[in-house]
Amino acid sequence: MAPEKKAANTERARQLADAGQYAQAIKVWRQLLDGSPNDANVYNTIGDLALKIKNNPGAIEAYHKGARLFVQEGFHLKAIAVYKKILKIEPDRAEIYTLLGDLNVVRGLMHNAVADFLCSAKLFLKAGKTMNALTLLRKIAKIDPRNTDVRLRMAELCLKEKLKDTAIGEFLYVGKTYQREGRAAEARTIFEKILKLAPGHAEARRRLDSSDQPELDGPEPFATEAVGMTVADVVQGETVEGGIKLSLPESTLSAPLQPAPEAQGAPGSLSEARSLLARGDLAKAERMVRALLVEDADQLDYQAILGLVYLKKGQIAAAYDILYRIAQAWHTQERREDASELIDAYLMAEPDDSDFLQLKVRVTQEPAAATTESPDLPVIPAPEEKPAVLEVKPATLDQEVAPSAAAGIPTGVLEPEVEALFHESRQGSPAAAGGDKYEMHYDLGVAYKEMGLLTEAIEELQLAARGRTRFVDACAMIAACYKAQRLSTTAIGLLERVLADPRCAGPGGPYVKYDLAVLYEEGGLTDKAARLFADIPSVFDAQDRLVRLQGGLPPMEHSSAQTKRPASLL
Repeated sequence: MAPEKKAANTERARQLADAGQYAQAIKVWRQLLDGSPNDANVYNTIGDLALKIKNNPGAIEAYHKGARLFVQEGFHLKAIAVYKKILKIEPDRAEIYTLLGDLNVVRGLMHNAVADFLCSAKLFLKAGKTMNALTLLRKIAKIDPRNTDVRLRMAELCLKEKLKDTAIGEFLYVGKTYQREGRAAEARTIFEKILKLAPGHAEARRRLDSSDQPELDGPEPFATEAVGMTVADVVQGETVEGGIKLSLPESTLSAPLQPAPEAQGAPGSLSEARSLLARGDLAKAERMVRALLVEDADQLDYQAILGLVYLKKGQIAAAYDILYRIAQAWHTQERREDASELIDAYLMAEPDDSDFLQLKVRVTQEPAAATTESPDLPVIPAPEEKPAVLEVKPATLDQEVAPSAAAGIPTGVLEPEVEALFHESRQGSPAAAGGDKYEMHYDLGVAYKEMGLLTEAIEELQLAARGRTRFVDACAMIAACYKAQRLSTTAIGLLERVLADPRCAGPGGPYVKYDLAVLYEEGGLTDKAARLFADIPSVFDAQDRLVRLQGGLPPMEHSSAQTKRPASLL
C-alpha cells in the first residue's frame, strides 16, 4: 500500500472511530493490515474498537496477535500491557498468566515470574488440568530452586497423577535440602514418607539412619541443578498443553538464567508465622509464610508478614515495595489499625521516609464528619485544615481555568497518591533515592499509557515519580493520562504543581512548561500559554505556536507528553 493511501486510510479509520462508527473503523483498519500484516499497533487498535461494540472474542483475538508481534519485535513491556488487556476481559485465562511469567523471566524479574506462574497454576488446578499446573510448578522450581514448598506441592500432585517415581524424586530433593540445613526432624518425616511409597529405597533408608548429619552431601542440591540453565530452559523447556509459545531471538533464549533469591519453607498458619516473627525467628517465619503464599499468593496478610521479615532483616527496598502497597490497600479497605501498625513498624526502621510519613497522615486523619477537632499529627502537620484529597493550588494562576470535559476525579483535585508526591518537597525532606525499580515502573507506566490502560499507567507512574530522576517525567506522563481521560483541568493543576516544585529545576523543566502551555492554549488561556511558549522558544514547536497565538489563530494539534526527554537532574 502506498504511503499516501495508508495515511489517508489511517485518518479515515480514526474519523470513523471518533464518530462512534466502530464497526466501520475496524473494517478500514483491517484493510491497512493487507499492506502491513505485522503491525502490532493496528491489532491493538482493532482490539480496543472491538471492545466498544462488545465483541469480546474479536478483541481477544486481535490482542493476542498484537502481543505476539510486540514480543517478536522486542517490545516486551507493550506485550505485557496487551496481555493484561486480555485479563481484564477474561481474568481466568491461565495461559495468559503463563505468558506474563515467561516475559518476566526474560526481563529478569523472577519474583514477578513466580507470582504469575502461581496464579496460572491455581487456575489450571481449578480447571482440573493438573499436568499443566505441574508444568508451572516446574518452571518455578527452575527459577527458584530453593523453594521447597513448591517441590512438596509438585510431589503431592505427582502422587495424585500416579507419577510415583517423579514424586519420590521431589521428596528426596526436599529431604536432602532439609538435612543440609540441619532441619533433622523435617528431613526424617520426608524420608519416612519416601519409604512408605518405596520400602526398598536405599538412599532414603541411608539418609533416615543418618538424618542428624547435615553435612552428608557435597554440594547443595540447588547449586548443581541451576548450573548452565538458560532462559530457554524455563520459557521453552516447560510448556503447558494448549499454551502459546513466545517467539524470542536466540540471543534472548540463550541468556543465563538468574535464579530468584532464597525462598524456602514449611507449612504452617498465619498465627504461627506471626508468632515466629514476634519471637525473632526470621528464617522460620519466612519459610512458613512462603509456604502459605504457595497456597494463596494474593493473601495480603501473608504478604505483610513477608514484608516485615524483610524489614527486620534490613532489606529495606524489598520491605518498602511490599508494605507500602499493603498499607495503602488496607487504608482503602478501612483497615486503619492494621495499616497503622505496618506504617509504624516501617518508620521504626526508616523514621525519615517521606512516603510512609505522608501515608501515616492520611491513615490517621479522621473523616471530617466524624470529628470536629483536628487529629494529632506530630510527624508532618498540615499548614491548614484540609480534607484527605487536597484542592490544587496553582503556582502562578491569576485566571480561572476552563472546566474539565469529563468527570472521574473531581475537577481541580488530585488523587491522594499523586498529592502525596509533593509533600516531601514542601516539608524539606530529601527525595527518595533513585534506582532500577523506578525505571521499571516508569517504563511499564509508559507502555500501559500507550496501550490505553490509563488507570494502570497512573499507578505505575506514581511509583516511578518517587525516584529522584523520574519525578518530572513521571508527573508529566500522569498529566498526559489525565488529559486522555478528558480531565484537562486536573492535568493543568498537576503540571502547575510540578513547575513550582524544586525538583523541576533541571533539564526537565522546559518540557513541563511546554506541556502546560499546550494545555493552556487548548483551554483558551492564550495569555498564559503565550508567556510560557516565549520562555522556551527552542523546545519542539513552541516558537511556531507563539507566532500563531500572537496572530490570533486557533490552537495547533498536539500529541501530549513526550516520553523520551532528559531525565530530571538535581
